[in-house]
Amino acid sequence: MSNSVEKVKNKAGLRDKYDAVALFSGGLDSILAMRVVMDQGLRVLGLHFCSPFFGEAANVAKWKQLYGIDVQSVDISQEMLALIKNGPKNGFGSCLNPCTDCHTLMATKAREVMEGINAKFIISGEVLWQRPMSQRPDALNIVHRESKTKGVLLRPLSALKLEPTEVELNGLVDRNKLLGIYGRGRADQLQLAQAYGFSEIPSSGGGCILTERKSSARIWAIFSQFEQPANEDFLLAKAGRFFYNDGYILAINKTSEQAELLERCARPSDVVMELADDMGPLAVGRSDKPWEGAVLEQAAALMASYANKAVRNLPSGMLLRVSVKQYGSEKFISVLPSRSTAFKEATWEEMVQALKVVNKKMTEQRLARKREKFYTWISRKKYKRD
Repeated sequence: MSNSVEKVKNKAGLRDKYDAVALFSGGLDSILAMRVVMDQGLRVLGLHFCSPFFGEAANVAKWKQLYGIDVQSVDISQEMLALIKNGPKNGFGSCLNPCTDCHTLMATKAREVMEGINAKFIISGEVLWQRPMSQRPDALNIVHRESKTKGVLLRPLSALKLEPTEVELNGLVDRNKLLGIYGRGRADQLQLAQAYGFSEIPSSGGGCILTERKSSARIWAIFSQFEQPANEDFLLAKAGRFFYNDGYILAINKTSEQAELLERCARPSDVVMELADDMGPLAVGRSDKPWEGAVLEQAAALMASYANKAVRNLPSGMLLRVSVKQYGSEKFISVLPSRSTAFKEATWEEMVQALKVVNKKMTEQRLARKREKFYTWISRKKYKRD
């Protein structure tokens, strides 16, 4: 069990205090799901799962104030990195999103917390058919089965369109006070949010960057370049420009905010580059191996090419001097600004081709497991007859 789950389970005052735990993304659906159950006089603890790809732990206090809910953040970074690196059993979506396996992971963690604090059931803000990959009936059933939450995982917003759970059947939750929302529209949710008097109405989703083309392509590139990527590596994907080349990644800012981000996340082993004599962008390069001279020069040339003012005023054939800092020392190299280097941008199209191979492998493994179960069942039937 992850340390983050243990911390929530062992936190003073949580045990025997709540009737339910909720998968809480911070999106509108998860807020409404909690409030609908709380309206029945039940006590609910929201679990806000965080990773490099989703989650805003800093917003916990804000959510408590705005929506009148209890929330605890739970870090599942390592589990998410392993999930993407190893390939999700149920495949990726249109980007790098392993939605069904991700929901299964969070439901599993929620069950562990539920059992640890003596709560009785789990709440999810999922809406039937709202998302084509993770909120189809079969996908919802996969989450039930693989997280071992069948009967205790309640989806209050779509409950009337789904089979009753044990907590509805035993009367702990009044099914007649639950909802039957389904589909991609948001009119029902917005109407409910207005009825609650929310001063701020968030989006329906939880802000997962794995569902975004640009971000997921960069994240895929990091996985492809590093054997064991760390949480901080993905901060570089949030810079304005992102490139990679044979085990090296390079981030170059567009805005001052991005420059501050790069400065904060730079490690001593990173190469930090900027123009020595002119204003220009900041670049941070990262690799698990030493920076070869030729690779470093190409990275510097690429960074320098985005110093628009310096390049415009540079006489033809002249070089720009670049400051290169690493391990606390500084050196200077002179380069001709160029965007024709070995470094390339991460593209969604390239990622899709790579993911086709992964999804095919995951599909073959799923079919193999189904065949194995079928033949095991046949063998048992034959054994009983004999």
